[in-house]
Amino acid sequence: MEPKRKCQLTTDTGINNNKQLKYSEKNLQLELYGEKIGLKDMKAPVKHLTQPNNGSGKQQKLSPVFDNLNNPETIINHVEQLQKDLSVEKKQKTNPFPVEVFPATVQEIIKATNEDLNYPIDFIGASILYAISVSIGNTHRVEIMKNWQENAVLYLSIVGRPGTNKSHPFSFALKPIECRDNLNYQKYQKEKQLYDNISALTKKEREQQGYDEPVKPIWEQHLVTDFTPEALTDVHKFNKRGIGVYTDELASWFKNFNRYNKGSEEQFWLSVWSGKPIRINRKTSEPTYIPLPFISVAGTIQPGILNELAENRTENGFLDRLLFVVPDNLKKNYWSETELSPDIVENWHTIISTLLDVSIIQDEAKNPQPKILRFTPKAKQRLFQWQRELTDLSNKPENEAISGIYAKIEMYALRLALILEMTRYACNESDKQAVGVESVEGAINLVEYFKNSAVKVHLIISNTNPLEKYPADRKALYEVLPDTFTTERGLQVAKDMGIPERSLKRFLNENELFKRIRRGEYEKLL
Repeated sequence: MEPKRKCQLTTDTGINNNKQLKYSEKNLQLELYGEKIGLKDMKAPVKHLTQPNNGSGKQQKLSPVFDNLNNPETIINHVEQLQKDLSVEKKQKTNPFPVEVFPATVQEIIKATNEDLNYPIDFIGASILYAISVSIGNTHRVEIMKNWQENAVLYLSIVGRPGTNKSHPFSFALKPIECRDNLNYQKYQKEKQLYDNISALTKKEREQQGYDEPVKPIWEQHLVTDFTPEALTDVHKFNKRGIGVYTDELASWFKNFNRYNKGSEEQFWLSVWSGKPIRINRKTSEPTYIPLPFISVAGTIQPGILNELAENRTENGFLDRLLFVVPDNLKKNYWSETELSPDIVENWHTIISTLLDVSIIQDEAKNPQPKILRFTPKAKQRLFQWQRELTDLSNKPENEAISGIYAKIEMYALRLALILEMTRYACNESDKQAVGVESVEGAINLVEYFKNSAVKVHLIISNTNPLEKYPADRKALYEVLPDTFTTERGLQVAKDMGIPERSLKRFLNENELFKRIRRGEYEKLL
């Protein structure tokens, strides 16, 4: 009997670097993903192969067709093509934006702008969150326990290469707020003209014409592009409801932090994120004091600029306060020839207008008094359960940067729950009397997305691969494991590679490498 001849295949697809073809004249065997597929009759063509079930509940047809199984090189060529096909699966999204957390009306808006305007799902979803944050402002806060309240402030950064449609989703989401600012400005112009006309009169003329001493009008705006603390407070003191700072290039925001006093402006933004009072003292004008600030920030940034953003900002927690939006496999699309339905635009304007029309309560000093929303018993129970799980994860990583991400994402869960509840109110699905379990579940899904995105950014910044610290057999195991798999499947692959069961289970606890989708099912993060 002729001995088997082995043909070792190597590939850089990352799908599996440990595949072999074993060939003999009486038996042909293909070993793929650790599964041995026998081809007993060399004369019969193989119509198709199926990828082994990786825990998804269904098999996928790989469709190689072998013309002549007597030639092992022919089979090798087909398997190489098969590997290329499988690389498409490797490129599928591993951290999809959870559109399902929104009410159906908002989901429809996201879907339509994605299909008709080529807005990446992640970008339009995040832009909508930001627009709703600004629209809520200081009208509402959420309380998890006595003396612990959170507002709806977000610091949001969309990450993408030039030409990947980063800015247009923001423009769409913020358009209703821009329209409101425009209307307010027109009103201000009319009032300012009247003010100037009355001010030009003498006191006697004003008395004769029945005018009182004129009061200088103000322009109450919601969106600003000048993000110096002095300019912001000048706007904020006239609109204590809250404001949003949007910049097309976020780099211009943080690059100016130290232009005057080293570290002072950065400290300003750290305090604003936490909702601490703003105090601005000037030599040439009156001081400004804002006891309850609300300033949300959003912008876009290119991946190559992330290192500049992180420079000297990992220790003070500034980076951990940013929610990063980093889609998988983002590419520039062709222009779309489809028009967006006017109903989609109208629905979005209605949602934002509903939130902007919510009145804000003020005390005698005209300072805002937000309405406090508390969690329903079931929502609070779910939130505390999640927080315990997150705390356990936070205590495990040796990397302090990852622990910092977990710490701030905890507070974002409360803020996002408030945003989702107010979104449901604007869509006629809530009376905004309390934050329900549906909004909490949605917030948990969102923070999971943002947590994974933050880990991606951390890897870009640190320029390190978490796998590098593991021995060669663990690296090989990680490469061989499918993108998603069950514990049973992982144990089988580990056994084939001579790795003990207890070692695999310890390996699966590494949060930089794996995400547990549900009990007994995992997803690779790299």
